[in-house]
Amino acid sequence: MKLIRSAPSALARVSDFDEWFRHPFAGLPALGQFFNQLGEVFPGVTTDKLAVDVHEDKDAYHARFEVPGVKKEDIKVELNNGMLTVTAEKREKNGDSESSYTLSRSVSVPDGVNTEAIAAKLEDGILNLMLPKAEHKKPRTIELN
Repeated sequence: MKLIRSAPSALARVSDFDEWFRHPFAGLPALGQFFNQLGEVFPGVTTDKLAVDVHEDKDAYHARFEVPGVKKEDIKVELNNGMLTVTAEKREKNGDSESSYTLSRSVSVPDGVNTEAIAAKLEDGILNLMLPKAEHKKPRTIELN
């Protein structure tokens, strides 16, 4: 079997340009992500988002937020209408002056979380949240007769 590869035609490039005219702001989410990542490339540039890692096991959902240098009393955790929001106020002292800025991150909480049993623990600059699943959402094994 012979395969033939051809270069895209000029007509295809015109249709891409036409698509940009139809949706000129389609690339803006990627541009916003670029600016959020500037803090990783240039240490002087800060972003207002906390780094988060979310995973699930059979009994619970787990969220780990990076909050280095933030004290326990400067962290606020809220659950409102299915959104878990962590807000941290970071304070820095430069000589005689003190500055502070707020970092936050919101993640959607799935249905079936036992909201009364959510636990939070701050250790070594990592805020660990455990959101246990309600009993009716946990997987169960069904035996065959």
